[in-house]
Amino acid sequence: MPLTLVTGPANAAKAGEVLGGLRSRLDEEPILVVPTFADVEHAQRELAERGAVFGARVLRFERLFGAIAERAGYGEPVASQVQRELLIEATVASAELLVLAESARRPGFVRAAVRLVAELGGARVDPARFTQALRAWAGEGPRRTYADEVAGLYRGYRRGLGRAGLVDPELFAWRALDALRLDPDRWAGTPVYFYGFDDFTTLELDALETLAVRCGAPVSVSLPFEAGRPAFRATAATHARLAELATERRDLPAVDDHYAPEARAALHQVERGLFQTEPPTPVPAGGAVAFHTAGGARAEVELAAKRVLDLLRGGVSPGEVAVIFRDPGAYSSLVEQVFGAYGVPYSIDRSVSFAHTGLGRGLVALVRCTDPGGSADDLLAYLRTPGLLDQPALADRLESAVRRQGAHDAARARGVW
Repeated sequence: MPLTLVTGPANAAKAGEVLGGLRSRLDEEPILVVPTFADVEHAQRELAERGAVFGARVLRFERLFGAIAERAGYGEPVASQVQRELLIEATVASAELLVLAESARRPGFVRAAVRLVAELGGARVDPARFTQALRAWAGEGPRRTYADEVAGLYRGYRRGLGRAGLVDPELFAWRALDALRLDPDRWAGTPVYFYGFDDFTTLELDALETLAVRCGAPVSVSLPFEAGRPAFRATAATHARLAELATERRDLPAVDDHYAPEARAALHQVERGLFQTEPPTPVPAGGAVAFHTAGGARAEVELAAKRVLDLLRGGVSPGEVAVIFRDPGAYSSLVEQVFGAYGVPYSIDRSVSFAHTGLGRGLVALVRCTDPGGSADDLLAYLRTPGLLDQPALADRLESAVRRQGAHDAARARGVW
């Protein structure tokens, strides 16, 4: 069971421990698994800067399961996110819902159902087990109908997958692991390193165990954890399971080397005292930590913009400044207004609905124009799609004409066009 567990708090040099081990095995073509696309790009740059340009692969778990399936000789078509949503929509439409009927009519119901089936699949809870558990929870009381409807949606989704000849990503991963367990030599001992994770799902833990225990591959796992710290209580169960599997444990102490000298004492104190019931002895904050209070969201963003502007004027590079929001989407409009007015260069991570983009608005309007209920406004929105008309003023002329003639539907507006 060659599993090495590397633990420690923030800034305990866990990255050096894991990536150093990976660089020492480049001739074995090791795999580094990280949580997100951004982590993939960052890890690739960091490895390249230290001379590890060739030999190592950096993957997310999804790609790791693909590699496992390829080596194990397993393959089935995997449903895309859109296909999963369509299957859920079809299941909801065909179900005779009572308790869930009102909720099912809301636009977010399908997305919530997709998250539910993904979570159940990741925990390897099949429809029969889920149905049994819900019925045991509901009994014969008033919750029984609700339980039966939720369980029925999961059963219908799984049946839909089967009829379509598809598997979802979670089912694909479990079957790939099952196939590898039947013939573990197919993994060929490739070393695997896991870095950047705060916790692991049931499916991910099964992959770690399969590679280390069944395949005998060298596996190294980094996990933020420090015994006795309330900040790491949420990962205690994961740590306990990994500790049982580990043949070697490296518990790294907290260090403050990564902080700037002028901020070292204060920031290290913040990290060490996080969520502690008994606060440590105070140290001077200096310029490292400051608290601001604001009388509203806009004032809050203005305070942040002023602080960022002071840093930039002091010579700090814009790329070295991060502003953290609990919900970037809720603040994105304010950030655009305030940071733009202050002249602060920025980029913000957020998702925008396709229909709220110029191209998306035009495409949705075009689809509506093909329907008998399409309106003149839909036709105008389509014609105003960026880049569609060489002379955008033609759309303005059409709008004026349809308003004068009272052409409210898309068919009459096309006649005017």
